[in-house]
Amino acid sequence: MSEHWEEPPEEDGLTLGPEEALQREIEKSKTLKVDRLRLRDEIEKLKAETADLIQKNHLLKERLTALGNPSAEPEKASEFFRNILIFALVFGFLALLWFMVQN
Repeated sequence: MSEHWEEPPEEDGLTLGPEEALQREIEKSKTLKVDRLRLRDEIEKLKAETADLIQKNHLLKERLTALGNPSAEPEKASEFFRNILIFALVFGFLALLWFMVQN
C-alpha cells in the first residue's frame, strides 16, 4: 500500500517541498498574528476615544441644561429688547413733542 504524496501548487505555480510549505505557513501565521495585535490595539484606542467622546458629550449636555433651553432664550431676549426699543422710541417722540409745546 503505497500512497503517493503530491504537494499542493503555490500561487506562483511552483510546487514547494514540505519544509518550504511549512515555512510559508509559519510566515503567514506570524503576519496574521501581527495584524491581529495591531487591530486589537486599534480597537482599544477607538474604545478609549469613544468613551472620551461620550464623556464630553455628557458634560456638554449638562452644561446645556444648566444654561437652560438655549433655543427659546434668544427668541425671548430679542422680543424683550424689541419691546424696549419701541417703548424708548415712543417715549422719546413724546418727550420731543412736550419740549416743542413748552417753547
